[in-house]
Amino acid sequence: MIHTSYHTHNRFCDGAGEAGDYAEAAVTAGLEALGISCHAPLTFPDEAAMKTESLPAYCAEVTRLKDAYRARLRVHLSLEFDYIPERHAELWSIVAPHAFDYLIGSVHFVGQDDRGIPWPVDLSRSGFEDGLRRYYGGDIRRLVGAYYDQVRRLIGWGGVNILGHLDRIKKWNDAGRYFNEDDSWYRSDVEATLQACARSALIVEINTVGWRNACRSPYPSPWIVRRSLDLKIPLVVTTDAHAPQRVADFHPEAEALLRDAGCRELAVLRDGHWRMEPLAP
Repeated sequence: MIHTSYHTHNRFCDGAGEAGDYAEAAVTAGLEALGISCHAPLTFPDEAAMKTESLPAYCAEVTRLKDAYRARLRVHLSLEFDYIPERHAELWSIVAPHAFDYLIGSVHFVGQDDRGIPWPVDLSRSGFEDGLRRYYGGDIRRLVGAYYDQVRRLIGWGGVNILGHLDRIKKWNDAGRYFNEDDSWYRSDVEATLQACARSALIVEINTVGWRNACRSPYPSPWIVRRSLDLKIPLVVTTDAHAPQRVADFHPEAEALLRDAGCRELAVLRDGHWRMEPLAP
């Protein structure tokens, strides 16, 4: 059984509901640990990110929940931090003064639009297609390569504990619409990224929200999960919940995937340290 949920979003960013609603839902779902990980503040207009001025209140609320639920649930204070090379220093300066139990590092923005603002690759299919055409000349290999290069730069930076939705670039790639995951050029980019994860001992999340997205596949794809296990990369299961009732979304499917892939243990955060614990029978 999977007893943790380390990737959730609430009303402080683009999620629905209070942080406490997620804690209650986690207890109801029989979870032992909940990570509250809103999108970190950005320095350009974005509807998903937390406002910079809300960060102290967010930290205070999660800290309060830690105490309130101590006997029933391990509550962890986290953020999902966007790695944007061109703006990294200014974004990190907002987050660095605060103490978090762990951080998730993700890539949602690749390159810049015509105004010099980071371009989001995952907001909508029409936006993806428009950006692919306008900023990458319709060359999907160029866009995918830029995405994975940025993911590897995030890994190399080393400021986070968990790599978020490793292959998010496939969100709109239902039925291989834009690229084939079996193509050698794609597998080579993924392999280089996994090798970087293995060298850094970074935890990789199996993010179940992909089963709800157009791609209808977890992040990362099952073949990447199997390769991660080959490389002894530590894994966690997350749901990327944006509503309290989704804190354990697709846990049975994720467990079946893990067992089929031969996974026997997952990373768990206890007493401030990540450790590998058996996947319970």
